[in-house]
Amino acid sequence: MNNENRMEQHYAVSKGGVLVHINEAHGSKEDCFCPHCGRRMLKRCGNIRTWHFAHDYRYENEVNKECSYESYLHAFAKLRLKQWFEESTSLTLHYQQPISCQFVKDCIWRKYGDECSRLDEKSIDLKKHLTCCSVEETIHTDDAMFRADLLWSNPDNPKNDILVEIKVTHECTQKKKESQKRIIEFEVHSEEDVENIVANDIQESDTVKFYGFSPKEEIDEAMQARYSLSKFIYYRTGKAFARSACDCKTFRNRKRCSLLEVTIKDGNPEVFSFGRFYIWELAFAKSKGCDVRNCYLCNHHHYDNDEKKLTCDLNPNEPCEALHAISCNSYKLEEDFFHKNLDNFIKFSQDNLVNVWLKYDN
Repeated sequence: MNNENRMEQHYAVSKGGVLVHINEAHGSKEDCFCPHCGRRMLKRCGNIRTWHFAHDYRYENEVNKECSYESYLHAFAKLRLKQWFEESTSLTLHYQQPISCQFVKDCIWRKYGDECSRLDEKSIDLKKHLTCCSVEETIHTDDAMFRADLLWSNPDNPKNDILVEIKVTHECTQKKKESQKRIIEFEVHSEEDVENIVANDIQESDTVKFYGFSPKEEIDEAMQARYSLSKFIYYRTGKAFARSACDCKTFRNRKRCSLLEVTIKDGNPEVFSFGRFYIWELAFAKSKGCDVRNCYLCNHHHYDNDEKKLTCDLNPNEPCEALHAISCNSYKLEEDFFHKNLDNFIKFSQDNLVNVWLKYDN
């Protein structure tokens, strides 16, 4: 009995074209007609089965014979959704708004699949932007023409138009999907499905599909940085630092007196040493024309790995600071050491993402 009730037609159309339910029509003498084939309908209002409409066999013709429940349901859904649109003071559509970091489009640190954006739930009242609803409207595009089940539109702003498609047995055609038009497809298999649509807000689900909706990406300047970075900075004073902390949003902020800035992602400490990186970048800065004078590159330097101590062969008993070379008359570049570290950095750059900023280029 449940399946039988599911296949019964509880709606018809009056002579005036108004969609009526059997509970409203049973006491009226006015004729009612099938929403699909237009055939006169009988009102079945007995005491055993649920009240419903049935096709009047006395007016049967070849067209009427082809009127199935699926055909009726498709026609009924169009009229019911048109009625819903015209009688509603608001129609709320929920959609997902893409929100991104302000640098996401040209971020060099981002890897495929990294979450530097998110989707926020947003809502809009369609009745504030759409004023008309038409059935079986012909839609023209640059290279195609097709018919929409319903068109929700605004003559003053056609770009807001939405095509409404009813899926009973066949989904929206590929041509429509590729038309760049905004489309909402409702899947229905019973009158109850249609009533469920008009009783709720519109949002994507297994039975509601959006096509052609592409909300403009919004920027969230307060979005938290995803990547922690480290920067080598060489200043015009000759000072240099290899562990200046920054992130993927702030690494573009240049130091006022810097000549060279090299930014990397924080590396694995087992395979990467900031001490080694410091010397690499001194060599790199030298190769880029900076007047680098640093004890680590001097022919007289000696570094004790066990003691973590830098000394000068000319004064082995005196403490040595890297910047002594700036004013040292005995400073002499150790060429082999310089080229070795430069080559190591170049090799590192080939296997790792590195951002280089040189003041001379600006």
